[in-house]
Amino acid sequence: MSSNPVYTYSVLKMKSIAFPLVLLFSLSVTQARQEPVVCGTGADAARLTWQLHQNAARGVKKRSPQAMANAALPDSGQIAILDDTDGAVARRNEFNLNKKTVRFLPSTANASRYRVEATGDTYDAAAAASGTLVSGIGDDDSRDLDLPFSFPFFGGQYKKLSLNSDGNLTFSVADAGSGERSLGRLTAGPARIAPLFEDLDPTQSRRGITILSAADLFVVSWDAVPRYSDFGTGTVFTFQVRLFPDGKIEFAYSNVVGSESVVGIAPGRLQGATSILDFTIGSSQEFSAAIAERFLGNDELDIYSAAQKFYLNHEDSYDYLVFYNALGIPASSGAVAFEVTVRNNRTGFGDGPADLGFEAGSRRRLQAILNMGPLTQYPLDPNAVVSARRLTGDTPLTVLGHEAGHLFLAFASVRDAGDPEARPMLGRSLVHWNFAFNSEASLLEGNQIRDNGPGVTPRFTTIGTVAGYAPLDQYLMGFLPSQQVPPTFLVQNATSGNSGRAPQTGVGFNGTRRDIQINEIIQAEGRRTPDYTVAQRRFRFAFVLVTQSGTAPTAAQLSQLDAYRAQFESFYNRAASQNATADTTLKKALRVSTFPAAGVLAGSTASGKVAVETAPATPLTVMLRSGGAIGVPASVTIAAGATEASFQFTGLREGVDELVAEPSDSQYEIVNSRIQVAAAAAVTLSVDSGNNQRAASGVELPQPVAIRVTDVNALPYPGISVQATVSSGGSLITATSVTDELGVARFRWKPGPGPLNELTASIGSTGVVAAALGTPNFAAASVVNAASFA
Repeated sequence: MSSNPVYTYSVLKMKSIAFPLVLLFSLSVTQARQEPVVCGTGADAARLTWQLHQNAARGVKKRSPQAMANAALPDSGQIAILDDTDGAVARRNEFNLNKKTVRFLPSTANASRYRVEATGDTYDAAAAASGTLVSGIGDDDSRDLDLPFSFPFFGGQYKKLSLNSDGNLTFSVADAGSGERSLGRLTAGPARIAPLFEDLDPTQSRRGITILSAADLFVVSWDAVPRYSDFGTGTVFTFQVRLFPDGKIEFAYSNVVGSESVVGIAPGRLQGATSILDFTIGSSQEFSAAIAERFLGNDELDIYSAAQKFYLNHEDSYDYLVFYNALGIPASSGAVAFEVTVRNNRTGFGDGPADLGFEAGSRRRLQAILNMGPLTQYPLDPNAVVSARRLTGDTPLTVLGHEAGHLFLAFASVRDAGDPEARPMLGRSLVHWNFAFNSEASLLEGNQIRDNGPGVTPRFTTIGTVAGYAPLDQYLMGFLPSQQVPPTFLVQNATSGNSGRAPQTGVGFNGTRRDIQINEIIQAEGRRTPDYTVAQRRFRFAFVLVTQSGTAPTAAQLSQLDAYRAQFESFYNRAASQNATADTTLKKALRVSTFPAAGVLAGSTASGKVAVETAPATPLTVMLRSGGAIGVPASVTIAAGATEASFQFTGLREGVDELVAEPSDSQYEIVNSRIQVAAAAAVTLSVDSGNNQRAASGVELPQPVAIRVTDVNALPYPGISVQATVSSGGSLITATSVTDELGVARFRWKPGPGPLNELTASIGSTGVVAAALGTPNFAAASVVNAASFA
């Protein structure tokens, strides 16, 4: 384990240092080839893994769900066991473009959209042979080149580009980093054209990289350039990219066999939604964002199929599924592990919404899947250093904490006044902290950085790595208020090398210090919603071991994984400064309608519900307790043969309380909900659905108008009576509606014949108003809120 202590509140420290002078060079030397990255998580990970799952699932014969459930392996203590059948492990996508050409055809004058087609072998050997050799270009190297014409690409116009030795071209900025050549890097980095995004080494080529530049054609050819190899010469590849003045792009492959690479084009910086194609088929569809295909010849864990298989004999009671395998299958090429967020409805920490949980087999609960790769890559001791991460000091527990943190981190950043699209606090794949960011030794990379003061060389020194979730992390995770996040800083123009470099202590470098306050991050990303008062703090993890069919896991394997599981609970709590907990036990699901948080008005009573997935044979009693801000019954009972039961809870005084639901049967999980008791003036009404419907006078709208009652944390407020009135001679079939567990009240409405139709909804005397406006042909909803209206 790292010598740095796991975070506690005592680590909330930051020395005040004068604004720095700009120094000119660093004493540190960056290695040409770095150790494997800690994770393959990228900004497009959810979309990529889902689309790869769909590709891999084609042609895979699965047994029926019932047959798979009947054949499911029993758990070993608190470890779930899966075998590699039924698509849980799949051979992904072997390179199949050799002797073929892929064309990207612009469908607009500025090449803002593209179509894709595939043809036969058009590799231009004459262009390669007559081109000018790019002399001296090295491994992980770049050259800036002038184009002979203005080249349109995803709406931009370019007269220059950067030739990167690793089989790709970029615009505006070179990218010669030695990090993973991944889809995430393709989409998150600069605008890029990647005929073969591979770790190539032109220094070992018999011929090299050549450039042919003509008034109507620009050709870059990688002629017998090998894959990088520590010993000898790697597999040799021959291919080229051709650019035309109208924006057309052609990839031609003469000798590319066995490549594990990413092929495609991207506007960069995560603009738009990435599309994963089979380039041999092409597509007549028009694409305005990244178009790519990833090739990988090795077996991989298909996390979606594996998750679906897990849920055949386990209930939906987990926030995280954590997969290790006993098959020696890497999580992904060059990566120790990765995380995929499958559900997210939080805002203000830099990441967007996600809703792929159902596709993973989870109906409502699952938030993230962690692919931790082969068990053999980790030491037996949970606190020993992982050999692939020796410089960083990562252990099995810190790697797991890193991946768990990706549900929230690292996406947030201040903005760059010179480039509003840039995220200067972020490094690799825009989901890790920048090496030169003083992350206070966050598990999500960056470093703890000491400022040695103006006039000192090196000005900055890294002194800590992977210690825990730093105060900024915990704010973004919803564990700390913004007031408890101290200032930090970023070193701009850092001489420490690639911003995505893995953390390492003892690195000295120079650069310009930029101080960062939490309010600047909030201004850039918005308010963290829900905030620390009601955000989820208790998470459930299921640990799963994937084995070869017909081969039981060994006692040593189970013991190793169970040690990680058992110690992770206390590690996570310490890493979060005792502000959050992890439960790693396998339990049946107890669904509580108020989970993870809900609201109730002070002085009002709302209905809650407890539910199970399978009806119990005998009555199941669920004990309820709170901290005193809400009133709850001592218990509620789900009858034998039933799956749910209701209870009432009352707001006794304003504030935040915790509702704990503990079943009498220990096979079930314990559920904690945060309950906000609010004044009526603190809630707002909004039109949730039913807007802009076609209407005829006197005819009920096809859909009811749904009014949502919520607050600043977007919590649902169940059990609130909402009244509605309408204008223009219309009539309400439902004039009073009580909000459901999602905080939504629904009104059935027959609009009138007049030119204006309005529905006004209110809660008691507060006069919070929602209006639906329209003509006899339309009923359109908009919202007006009055905070206090008697």
